[in-house]
Amino acid sequence: MKTQLFFEVLLDLRRTYVSEMDKIVNHYQLSSAQWFIFKTIAQTAPTTLVEVAKIRAIEKPTATKIIHRLVELNLIQTAEGKDKREKILSLTPHGNTIYEDIQQQVSSTQQKSLSNINVPVEELTEQLVSITQYYKNRRDDRFGQTD
Repeated sequence: MKTQLFFEVLLDLRRTYVSEMDKIVNHYQLSSAQWFIFKTIAQTAPTTLVEVAKIRAIEKPTATKIIHRLVELNLIQTAEGKDKREKILSLTPHGNTIYEDIQQQVSSTQQKSLSNINVPVEELTEQLVSITQYYKNRRDDRFGQTD
């Protein structure tokens, strides 16, 4: 029963978090899924679609669709890679500004969310190591090893 509760709480937490992110990113014509891809590109640029898909554990066609939308919004740009099939992804100057704006709002929201918890963030982070390992194992089972 405790196992079920753990996963139910995890799902509820995810729903709540995505809803909070949507409130922020919708202002910039983004969904939370687009935000997470945009954020991944910002943090790993220059990068490729294949790398972004692996990091976010999504299928390449899904990543392609989201990346096309980010290009339409002038948030990211593509450049030719080693061969014509590979595209190198990076933020545009406009995208960098938007990323910084959103990241600041997200950080503020996260800090506010944790302010009501009586457990130090460091202790929560230690507990998350196990949860992260679970996620990594599940992702590796689905998409192959990423490291």
